[in-house]
Amino acid sequence: MNIKSNKCSFEEHGNIDAISYCRLCKVYMCNKCEVFHSKLLKNHQSIILGKNEEEIFTGLCEEENHQIKLEFFCKTHNKLCCAFCLCKIKKKERGTHKDCDACDMEDIKEEKLNKLKENIKILENLSDGLQESIDKFKNIYEKMNENKEKLKVQIQKVFTKIRNELNNREEEILLDLDKKFENLFFNENYIKEMEKLPNIIKKLIEKGNSLDKIDINKELSLYIQECINIENNLKDISIDYDNLKKFNNNYDNFEIKFFPKEEDKNELIKEIKNFGQLIFLNKKNKDNLFFSSTIINNDIDKQNCVLNWIKEKVNKNEINIELIFKMSQNGYKSEDFHKYCDNIGPSLSLVKTTKNKLFGGFTPLNWNKQFGFLFDPSNQTFIFSLNLMKKYDIINQMGIAIKCLGNYGIIFGNHDIALKENMKNGCIYANSYCNFLSNENLELTGGKGETENFETEELEVYKVIY
Repeated sequence: MNIKSNKCSFEEHGNIDAISYCRLCKVYMCNKCEVFHSKLLKNHQSIILGKNEEEIFTGLCEEENHQIKLEFFCKTHNKLCCAFCLCKIKKKERGTHKDCDACDMEDIKEEKLNKLKENIKILENLSDGLQESIDKFKNIYEKMNENKEKLKVQIQKVFTKIRNELNNREEEILLDLDKKFENLFFNENYIKEMEKLPNIIKKLIEKGNSLDKIDINKELSLYIQECINIENNLKDISIDYDNLKKFNNNYDNFEIKFFPKEEDKNELIKEIKNFGQLIFLNKKNKDNLFFSSTIINNDIDKQNCVLNWIKEKVNKNEINIELIFKMSQNGYKSEDFHKYCDNIGPSLSLVKTTKNKLFGGFTPLNWNKQFGFLFDPSNQTFIFSLNLMKKYDIINQMGIAIKCLGNYGIIFGNHDIALKENMKNGCIYANSYCNFLSNENLELTGGKGETENFETEELEVYKVIY
């Protein structure tokens, strides 16, 4: 505990911080006063004030403007006090304890001595196992920290490899694009050559017109050679021009596209966002995947039943689960549910009502408040009653598996199980999984008829990993 900054008791040094205290003189001293005190009163032992020492007990009341001897004890506040504290007239800083159960310090002496002995025994008992517990705690912390650092390296390696593969793939596609572009569209030099053609044609025309000035009889060979040059140039220009027209006709509406498309890209990004997960396992309860559950934590039969139903549906021998949402801890509003549970992938929901009815459902589909009605072509979604140990599949495989609405929590089927905006309130309506005419659906809550409302005591949602 840090002590408060006391000032020197010598009035002229009242603005200087004290560095020591004399129990006999009951005064605080600055460095100047301490020098004289130690020389004049050698039998007095002053206490050096330290930043981390407990506050010096002076025997005087600490209330402002009191500073008189502590002679009384307030039983109400378990605190020593002075005559000013017990003053019957409450004025300014006086009379703070006037209405309390107070007594003389002598009257409380025996009680405090006895209490001290009890407290010493308690402290001795605590002391026996405390160091062992501290050492164990330090050992656990060091192991966990070591495990954390190893995991960091492992995670970084995985994501570095993924980034490298993405970079390599990006480079491959960019190189492929350059090659395809050159094959289809020639190259930049070809364009430069094409841009020269108008000037070449202009010069050839001028040259052709200038041949009229040549005396054919005298310079026939030159005339004929120039004509041949023009013919050859015209032939090359005609080929280039024909190629240019063909290209323009063939590729006028041509464009290069990159796949995946925008919607496919969003799906890939979603997969990346959900890639990898940290699972905290309790080794002591490693065989109990529901060790964090307050609904079926102690019922192995119910746990195995739910897990086996899921394994059978997804055709896996091993699955793992991680608690994502607990209504009593994370909130009872539908917005709380969607905050924690949207886009977590396959999930298991457990519901406990105030009448101790236990039921829930599994779906491989993503909860998302913007999705609306979702169908499950795989037919893996189901609901169940843990009171009856009974599973209910979708009656019509093209029926609604789950509903994702912002103003509701979980909805299986067409409100076969539904938790409202205030998820403490729920309702049952047989439609997608059960036929209400046979009252099968209301077996979940034990009611009769087409619909029934219930009060939710707890909701747990688990991410299912397989």
